[in-house]
Amino acid sequence: MVKIAVVGVGHLGKQHARLYAELEGVEFVGVVDILKSRAEEIAALYKTAAFTDYRDLFGKVDAVSLAIPTIDHARAGVELLDHGIDVLVEKPIASTVEEARALIDAAARNNRVLQVGHVERFNPVVALAREAATKPQFFEIHRLAEFTPRSLDIDVVLDLMIHDIDIVLSLVPAAVREVRAVGIPILSQKADIANARVEFEDGCVANFTASRVSFEKTRKLRFFQPHDYISVDYASQTGTMVSLRMGRVIERKLEPESQEPLKMELGAFVECIRKRGTPAVSGEDGLRALELAMRINGAIAERLVLR
Repeated sequence: MVKIAVVGVGHLGKQHARLYAELEGVEFVGVVDILKSRAEEIAALYKTAAFTDYRDLFGKVDAVSLAIPTIDHARAGVELLDHGIDVLVEKPIASTVEEARALIDAAARNNRVLQVGHVERFNPVVALAREAATKPQFFEIHRLAEFTPRSLDIDVVLDLMIHDIDIVLSLVPAAVREVRAVGIPILSQKADIANARVEFEDGCVANFTASRVSFEKTRKLRFFQPHDYISVDYASQTGTMVSLRMGRVIERKLEPESQEPLKMELGAFVECIRKRGTPAVSGEDGLRALELAMRINGAIAERLVLR
């Protein structure tokens, strides 16, 4: 049995708790939250122990999910890794590139698993699209959400767009050549809507649009490659592939068996712990996504200054 706890049981952390309580081969040791009442509420719900300090887990667990504010990821994550605890850290991996590297270094020197919570990697339709990808040349991506008062410690690029940044980087092996972006704050002190155009060294171009101030939810990715057009709807876990083969246009539906991506992610983390393998989304993957997100935010800030 893998002994696991969840550190931070807010909106996302409580979903981690729900799933760990269900996963086979997991001993769900407890939940941690600085709000004692919330820790006790979630612990009671899933019949586990409640803590208010993650240090109380030292010596009690093999691994944790870290679902606390991004600014605290490195501080808590490094300490957990240094105490021999494997860590699944929610996206983004950290609030700065330096902090992300500190987490990666801590995992390496302690021979611990560090997995980053880019959950769309585990979306079944994304897996089918990945199988179909040969040489993507153009991406058009929209991720729009209604406004909620959570995650306001980070901007929309680190909050929402980073999901799609990670997917694109996993499909395009080339380095980034150029970044152009615009973003503005609307209901918070940070950018709530942003658009970025990223060009890669192999000529591929990706257009990202992310908003957390929309009236409806949209999570769609489309990309084009020689002889193929592939469209993915993250939410419905369906897609379409239109191809030109021997002068004929062929349309194929992408309809995998529906699964809960977060459950798949946590299951992969547990399996990685058991086998001491390489995580599906490594710390280096998280760092690459963060580095590009920071470049996009830098382009946004530069444009605002010029105005």
